[in-house]
Amino acid sequence: MGILANSASVTMTSSSSDAVSTGYVTGEQITLSVNPTGTSYTWGASVPAGSAPGRSRLLGTSDPSPTFVPDVAGTYLITCLVDSTSYVLRATVAALSVSDSTQVIRLSPVGDTTVPPPAAGVSLYFSSDANALVTKAPDGTVTPV
Repeated sequence: MGILANSASVTMTSSSSDAVSTGYVTGEQITLSVNPTGTSYTWGASVPAGSAPGRSRLLGTSDPSPTFVPDVAGTYLITCLVDSTSYVLRATVAALSVSDSTQVIRLSPVGDTTVPPPAAGVSLYFSSDANALVTKAPDGTVTPV
C-alpha cells in the first residue's frame, strides 16, 4: 500500500509496500498512483537541487494519476494525501548520458545486418553516433566494434 511510480524503466505493483524506489532515469515520464484509491487527492513533490524551476513539476496535482518528468539525478520526494491518509515515496533517479563509445548504456540493440553478430551472451548497443557501436559482455566489459 502506498504510492506507485511507474515509468518505462520501473514498474511498481500494488503489492509493493516500499516507500523507496530506484531505477528511474532523467527525461522519462513517471506516472504516479496510490493504493488504495480514494476520492480526494493532493499530490506534492520535493525535487533535488539543480532541477530547473518548473521542469520536474507534477502535472495533475489533484488527479488520481499525475505525471512528472525528472530533469536531474537525485531523490524525488513524492507525497500524496488521499482522503485523510498521507503517503510518501522516495524515488531515486539516475542521469542518462553518453560521453564516449565505452560508456554507452540503455540504448537500443542494432538490427543492421552489416554489423557482425555478437558472441553468445554478449549484448550489442549503438547510439546515433555511427562511431559509438559497442558490445557488452555479461561481466560488464564494453568493447568498441
